[in-house]
Amino acid sequence: MHSRLKLGVTVVRTTAKGFSDDELMTRAAALAFYSALSFAPLLVLLLWVVASLRPEWQAQLIDSLNGLVGARASEAVRLVIENAKQKPSVGSMAGVIGLGVTLVGASAVFAQLQGALNRVWSLQPRPGKASHAILGWLRARIHALGLLLSLAFLLVISFSASAMIAVFVRGGTTGWHVLETVISFGVFVLIFGAIYKVLPDAVIEWRDAIIGASLTALLFVVGKFAIGIYLERSNVGGPYGPAGGVVVLLVWVYYSALILLLGAELTEAVAEARGTPIKPRPYAMSTKSPDRQNVDPPVTAAAVSLKATEKEDLP
Repeated sequence: MHSRLKLGVTVVRTTAKGFSDDELMTRAAALAFYSALSFAPLLVLLLWVVASLRPEWQAQLIDSLNGLVGARASEAVRLVIENAKQKPSVGSMAGVIGLGVTLVGASAVFAQLQGALNRVWSLQPRPGKASHAILGWLRARIHALGLLLSLAFLLVISFSASAMIAVFVRGGTTGWHVLETVISFGVFVLIFGAIYKVLPDAVIEWRDAIIGASLTALLFVVGKFAIGIYLERSNVGGPYGPAGGVVVLLVWVYYSALILLLGAELTEAVAEARGTPIKPRPYAMSTKSPDRQNVDPPVTAAAVSLKATEKEDLP
């Protein structure tokens, strides 16, 4: 019991230090800005995927988003939806180009998130030729698009599970709300786990990713209510008039990004406490000093020569 308490204190202390050293508030602000640029194409793409499978799920997605971001921020969601009534058409070259632009725009926020997670976990691509940089950019976009498709798949699973539960449990009851909360929490855990496992240029065990994702999901659920209360009682978007909904949405995304990055710090602290520190992929490298990596510093030829001289001087 004492060892677990000591381990928990170590994890909290490491997370707090990382929060300060890695400037999470600044990185969350940058992530919120990129989210604003990617929000419209991302929402259009999700609406298109959901409506292509089952049109009635589109209304469910909108209700879920409104419940997630709150009443005031949902105004920005409504504006985007009203300006994106039609599905992207792929029947012509212009439609294919438009769909490609939508995919690239929607993946931009995930590419930025990848960079933020790499910096939080002290990772960077290995220096190389220009071709390596191009391959790195393509790799980041492929990871982002893959994660985007995975999120859409998890969304479909969530809606399918809700539809199946509705057959056995009457909507609006206590049992329904409990099951809906459990499903939402499970989806959040899978989403955060996939983000921590797939996006960064890191090798991390699934167990560490899921533990960190579970803690992040718990922080996110609690933070969602706290952010909602703050936005409802404050006048964040009031001075901005018609653009107030967008400002409120940006504030919500900022705090959500802060929770996500804090969860990344927590995940790294948990992995180090368990003795399975996060390592870079073969095409990446760590920017930590050797003492922070918990490994011995590299032995140079000069060090070997110095040790040999010291041994010769011994009586």
